[in-house]
Amino acid sequence: MKTKTNLLCAFAALSLFSVVSCVSPVKEAAEPATLRLRFDASTRSSGAPSDAAFYTLDISASDGSSIFRGPWSDRPSEFKLYADTYTVSVYSSEFEDPCFDDPQFGDSKSVVLADGQVAEVQLVASQMNAGIRVLFSEKFIASYKEGAVFLRSSEGTLALGYSETRTAFFKPGPVVILLNYKGKTYTVHSMVLNAGEIMCLSLTVSEEMPKALSVSLLDCSVRVDTSRVWKEESLAWNGSSSGTGPVDNPGEVLSVSEARDKAGSKDVWVCGYIVGGDLSSSSCSFSSPFSARTNMMIADDVSCREREECMSVQLSQGDIRNALNLVDNPAVLGRKVWLRGDVVAAYYKLPGLQNLKEYRL
Repeated sequence: MKTKTNLLCAFAALSLFSVVSCVSPVKEAAEPATLRLRFDASTRSSGAPSDAAFYTLDISASDGSSIFRGPWSDRPSEFKLYADTYTVSVYSSEFEDPCFDDPQFGDSKSVVLADGQVAEVQLVASQMNAGIRVLFSEKFIASYKEGAVFLRSSEGTLALGYSETRTAFFKPGPVVILLNYKGKTYTVHSMVLNAGEIMCLSLTVSEEMPKALSVSLLDCSVRVDTSRVWKEESLAWNGSSSGTGPVDNPGEVLSVSEARDKAGSKDVWVCGYIVGGDLSSSSCSFSSPFSARTNMMIADDVSCREREECMSVQLSQGDIRNALNLVDNPAVLGRKVWLRGDVVAAYYKLPGLQNLKEYRL
């Protein structure tokens, strides 16, 4: 009996040894990367907090998951992270919707980390959003005293009183000035604001009506406060709707909404704002960088982000494509454009404009 018991124990031990020996060894975990951060709040734009303790640090992974979010002063001396692409941001205040007198300062950088890497990222405080201040001439106020002026971007709208002297801040991108007067909304001006930029716009009424809108750039300079770009523009508005412009017969220019309903029209002018590109049969892009040179989209509203409200535009090879494609000319995003061509029922499953013969910016 004892012999049988010993044999059973030996067999069990041998079986256990066989099972263990068949299991693959566990792969050793990859060595994490080390991320160290430096933030210099002293090389700043005027108005920015000079103490780094007033800033918030935000680190997120490529899937959007948060690694750290809190006061800069509460961060550890270094972060142990695994291989991935991380977004590192530091900012003086939360900024999502347009508002008055709220410049946002900070920095944001993308960092690619490899296993075992030691990386150091330098962050510098500069203005991250963009501002615009509109001053109305007495003549403009007298002409449209019953009107209401608005600033609009894709993030929201701000109402401007004629006595408003505060600076309105927006995220970088297209911003349009709208005038609501006697039940009709006019597009007075559109622009693309860049991070760190403050636009000071003086708005008056054109002496020559109804000629096309006249914009004169008076001054553009970088002031001593390191990074904020201050621009001053004088704008004379002639009271025309957004469809008219620098073409031979402005009365015959179609808006985008009008042109969308005129499939089959040949050799017509259409006016709109360049709002995006990279079209496919079901998708598009409203923000840079772009990858397609052969198409773009226009809309009546510079802040439009709805594909169904746009008109597709085919950019055939030649001078017009060279001048307007968003890959080589990213600055035309948000610009007002006049295009002469043929309206088609569908181009990338949108009412479209093809066979372009002429354009104006």
